Amino acid sequence: MQFIIALQISLVGLAYGQFLPSFTNLSPYRNLIERRFTGFTNWIDCNSRLPVLFYYFADRDRGDYPRPSSFKLDPQVSYSCQQKSTSSYNGGASYDRGHMVTANHMDSNPQSISDSNYITNITPQTGVLNKGAWLYVEEMIECIRDVNPLRVYGGIVLGDNTSNDIFLSSHGVPTPDWLWKIVENTVTGDVIAYLMPNNFEPYRDRVDRYLTTIKDIENKSGFIFSNFNDFQRNKLHTKSWSIPPGCDYS
Repeated sequence: MQFIIALQISLVGLAYGQFLPSFTNLSPYRNLIERRFTGFTNWIDCNSRLPVLFYYFADRDRGDYPRPSSFKLDPQVSYSCQQKSTSSYNGGASYDRGHMVTANHMDSNPQSISDSNYITNITPQTGVLNKGAWLYVEEMIECIRDVNPLRVYGGIVLGDNTSNDIFLSSHGVPTPDWLWKIVENTVTGDVIAYLMPNNFEPYRDRVDRYLTTIKDIENKSGFIFSNFNDFQRNKLHTKSWSIPPGCDYS
């Protein structure tokens, strides 16, 4: 008989003056490390060596510090819980070193944008997804945060497809089958959620195909958040939030 332990993680610490989410962990990830960076927080699964959950508060863009050109190991996390290499995913030319928390949302602070290039913020991500639907949502956040502050939650689902696990030897990590993101408007209370396959289909113009509910993400990821009400949890958009005209993506 398999026992599932519901690990209630109640987090009331601060990240840039904002709360961290409370959640119950029913996921397969039983060896989580909470890593608080400057401006965002990741939860790293030591067994898979990947960031499986992240959170940050996105308010008005106040800077444009440059992103570092190189990726690096994280000195605050055991190397046995990180990818074995920071190099590109050789042998998988169609995969990028994909950011969980995008550097562009951390460019108001030189430490934040530097932290975003730690390997504990990186996962194998197809170039189609990274430069397509995932990027659209990042740009949507970049623009709307100048109007209303946003809370951003996201993570991965490893899934059971082993055919894409082509970086186990080089980097020591499986390839996630899904990436997800939840965006909450702190002024209106509106939420929008995406569950995207980590394959070669999520082009930018297909982003609305991956709209889903928070409830669906909770069921698939195993992370059950306590700060959403039932209306938010079941809200299903049929179209992504519009990007305001004239937005500066930098």
